[in-house]
Amino acid sequence: MMIFWMNEINLMKKLLYLLVMLLILAACNPKVELTSAGMYPNYQVGEIVNLIPVDSLTYGDVIAYHSYIPGFQERAFKRIVGLPGDTVRFQDQQCIVHGKKCEWVFRRKLFYAEDECEEYCESLPNGMKVNICKSVVPIDSATATTTAVVVPAGSYFVAGDYRGGSIDSRSQGCVAADSIIGKGVKRK
Repeated sequence: MMIFWMNEINLMKKLLYLLVMLLILAACNPKVELTSAGMYPNYQVGEIVNLIPVDSLTYGDVIAYHSYIPGFQERAFKRIVGLPGDTVRFQDQQCIVHGKKCEWVFRRKLFYAEDECEEYCESLPNGMKVNICKSVVPIDSATATTTAVVVPAGSYFVAGDYRGGSIDSRSQGCVAADSIIGKGVKRK
């Protein structure tokens, strides 16, 4: 009976050890499941994106961050289009940094969730090219064209790739660096 009891304790220790290791592994390799269409066409609703620790950030990086949008979501996932000190605004859903429009090249017309869209390849200030989706009729005209914002120190201006259907810095303000959870890495 004593041997059986000792084997049971050893088994419990091994299971506890395995559980602790799994929790550590999960904490070291966080993921985010996308719950909105704000990053279409590059990311899809339901897609799981791996996150890596943030060492440095630049134009085009996608980040997960605590957003605290009342009644909506606790985490958001958007693309950096403005760095600290940049002046950013939007005109007809096109990003303008320091008064210079990010160049657009038309790719195709498409429909997404009953929204007529045009897909463009946008060149960010560092030369990174990103496919974005412009709504022919923006869902929120107040975010299609905005006034200029100077990005504060320690913050970033983020925008969704689905410009007509994204809740981002155009309506929610800049993202503080200390609210960033991690940088997104596309799964292969």
